[in-house]
Amino acid sequence: DQSGAGDTVESVRITNPGDGYTSAPTVTFSAPPPGGTTATGTAVGPDSVDSVTVGTFGSGYTSVPSVTFSAAPSGGTTAAGTVGGSGYVDSVTVGSAGSGYTSVPTVTFGAAPSGGTTATGTAVRQSGVASVTMMNRGDFYTSDPTVTFGAAPSGGTTATGTAARRSEIGGLSFSSRGTGYTSAPTVTFSAPPSGTTATATTTVGSGEVLNILMTHRGSGYTSPSAITITFSGGGGSGAGAWVASLRTRRIEGVTLTNRGSGYTSAPTVTFGAAPSGGTTATGTAVLQSGVASVTMANGGSGYTAAPTVTFAAAPSGGTTAVGTAVLRYRVASVEVTNGGSGYAAAPTVTFAAAPSGGTTAVGTAVMRDSVASVRVTNGGSGYAAAPTVTFSAPAGGTRATGTAQLAASGGYDQYQNLYWARQTLAGKQLLVRLAE
Repeated sequence: DQSGAGDTVESVRITNPGDGYTSAPTVTFSAPPPGGTTATGTAVGPDSVDSVTVGTFGSGYTSVPSVTFSAAPSGGTTAAGTVGGSGYVDSVTVGSAGSGYTSVPTVTFGAAPSGGTTATGTAVRQSGVASVTMMNRGDFYTSDPTVTFGAAPSGGTTATGTAARRSEIGGLSFSSRGTGYTSAPTVTFSAPPSGTTATATTTVGSGEVLNILMTHRGSGYTSPSAITITFSGGGGSGAGAWVASLRTRRIEGVTLTNRGSGYTSAPTVTFGAAPSGGTTATGTAVLQSGVASVTMANGGSGYTAAPTVTFAAAPSGGTTAVGTAVLRYRVASVEVTNGGSGYAAAPTVTFAAAPSGGTTAVGTAVMRDSVASVRVTNGGSGYAAAPTVTFSAPAGGTRATGTAQLAASGGYDQYQNLYWARQTLAGKQLLVRLAE
């Protein structure tokens, strides 16, 4: 069930405790749609409302119900409260980085339930090298040259990559020039296993094919003998040719071994120099244009389920990024399952450490012969599941035990600067006030 915005009521946030009451006021929840049951609760406090014990959670609510208190006596102030939760957005998991962004897109979170605050965040564009566009493939390389990228800014990592020479058609030889050609025939090369198919044109004279002029030597060819050359058209027949050799002296492209990070503009790309008489290759780095992450500016509050995350649309031709919000919680309370015995002083209370990036909860035991409760002095943050709670052992007797309750339902009381959350004690649902 989702507290506040789901189908039951799990907690009440006191926004004004009121004053002047001579007896506990009545608590009234608004009714759910037909078919549901209305929640009930009891106010706790001597002359003001300290908390509300939710008696029955109700069912069938499709929106946050209202809660009202009976009026205070003449001269007093009537209490007020809202139904709410206390989940906050810890982070965003980027499912698809998108592409084509030329500036940082906006990030919009689904609105928090009534009484909560909506999360905000800023997208962080990917800052590594996506690819290298070859501007000049160079010539006469006899081995693969080095590739060097401009250094990344402070705090970033410099991209690295390797260059690979293309295997292209070198020399050609005629097996027959044919006869009867009245116009230049079309010449066709077979495709390589991977890469680009070579192209060429022909010239004719005296009925024969005189020349094959390469317009593109192709790439990715692995063996001269595997390449077939055919002639068609031109009114003649019988022309034939074969590939005498392949050559690997120009640069096919760059394979990135590390895209780097922290770049705010495209780094320079430098290729190792070509041998004497050759031409050194040149290229331009293309930065990644998608969303790498979202920096949370405000995790919001009052969420009972992960809100939607919407990125601004990518420019024409790009794809819009998508992401999922990750909710985290604080420790709301501890349900003492065994008060222990034999304690001469209050034992220490230790919570399991919060996940990376969170803060570990802190609390102190409250004694009444044995451990009666735990006062959570710092609920911590970043918990995705309830941490273990450990009490120190007495010198003689039995160690107390307890179970942490996450603030998946509860709320923040801006009026009293206190946290409230649901707690189970002796089989009953209580609303527990927590010191901040």
